[in-house]
Amino acid sequence: MARILIVDDDIRTAQFIGANLQAQGHECTVASKGEDALALARAHPIDLMILDVMMPGGASGFQICRQLRSDPELYALPILILSAMSGEEEIRHGLAQGADDYIGKPFDMQNLAQRVEMLLRANADIKSLDEMTSLPAAGTIKRELQRRISCQEEFTTASVELMRLREFAYQCGKQSRVDAIRHLARILKALARQAPEESCLVGHMGGGYFICLLHPAQADAYCEGVVKAWRENVGTLYANLGQEKTYRDAVAAGPFGQCASLIDVLVCITGQRRRDRVSSQGLFDTLTQLRNKALASGVSGIHANRRM
Repeated sequence: MARILIVDDDIRTAQFIGANLQAQGHECTVASKGEDALALARAHPIDLMILDVMMPGGASGFQICRQLRSDPELYALPILILSAMSGEEEIRHGLAQGADDYIGKPFDMQNLAQRVEMLLRANADIKSLDEMTSLPAAGTIKRELQRRISCQEEFTTASVELMRLREFAYQCGKQSRVDAIRHLARILKALARQAPEESCLVGHMGGGYFICLLHPAQADAYCEGVVKAWRENVGTLYANLGQEKTYRDAVAAGPFGQCASLIDVLVCITGQRRRDRVSSQGLFDTLTQLRNKALASGVSGIHANRRM
């Protein structure tokens, strides 16, 4: 059973949704004003908010999203926007404010119920660690990224990826892929422990791909440390897999950053300054652009957005 707060100035619509979700075993509370929604969310623990955009009073649904995402207690709360403002631009804007999902009115109740269940399951996953690496999973990173954006904190986002992981697994065996991912996770965690408390968060996004949220003053040193530690220790990874000769041959073929047969790390860096108005999607888009340029060049190591 989940506790769901439904916020809509059309009280009949809110009660209709509540009755249907209660029939599925959830506990539902209804509010008709944005100000009431924030007060209720702060006073009583809830698991999900269904939120209209256009409401009477001083707070729109978009404003409530921003306030929730900047609240240190409520920033992880799943938010589903349900609104007659359902154009493509409005949907993009709502998601950029921190909403997890967006459904236009009129709506299908079965579809709404399914989307609610998906958000509740996803939020449950956020609270757990990734099994392979024991690091926070993708959902945790995305939530914390949104919180830092909403609070207008200055921070740096670094993606760390294993380059040529597929080729490495083909050379060294299927288990080597997992070994390499865990090897990199240990390096990322060890370096994060050296940073001031809570300033560095490292998460596993899946496969050989990690995201690190860093204080700008520590970002360069952290990322340089990742590359250095990986290259100093990757020989041990090959040795543990019985592939010393593969490693020696790869090193002899060229330097780390340009060796086409050696598994290496690619680090892409971007960030937010207080005067910037960015979205989490915008940051990920910038990281993707940096990654594509790096892959086209064939050079691993660090690639940074120096305009940040």
